[in-house]
Amino acid sequence: MINSSIKPKKTLPLQFVLVVPFVLQIFAAVGLVGYLSFINGQKAVNDLANQLQREVSSRIDQHLDNYLAIPKQINELNADAVLTGKLNLRDLKASGRLFWKQITVFKSVGYIFYALPSGEYIDAGYTAIDDSLVIEEKSHARGGRLTLIQLIVWGTEPGLS
Repeated sequence: MINSSIKPKKTLPLQFVLVVPFVLQIFAAVGLVGYLSFINGQKAVNDLANQLQREVSSRIDQHLDNYLAIPKQINELNADAVLTGKLNLRDLKASGRLFWKQITVFKSVGYIFYALPSGEYIDAGYTAIDDSLVIEEKSHARGGRLTLIQLIVWGTEPGLS
């Protein structure tokens, strides 16, 4: 007599048993290699970006150091001239002539000036309109107004009025 309550076991086909684990291993290996490649690619891009940022920063620092070296030298020269008595800060005309000379020597500088606590000041520099060299003064002797003392013609010494 055959027992009808016992069912025969279903077996997986041999093709399924052989192919599915192999395909799963291939997918796992390809996924892992892809993930590692992506991570290494990100790391390489980040390293390259950091190197580029350091290089740009270094060049900017170098450019700024070179650009600011001349104004620093001019300030040191003028401070030494004041300390040694060669430059009297109250003599605006002499200061204007000195600044004019410095502007003609240090061509990369646009303006040189100083101001006194009283509000008086003198400057020499290039105008923004036509790049002419001018000397300007604001002093009590000139009524406290900014006055264009002289528009410099290239090659002439300023004769401050």
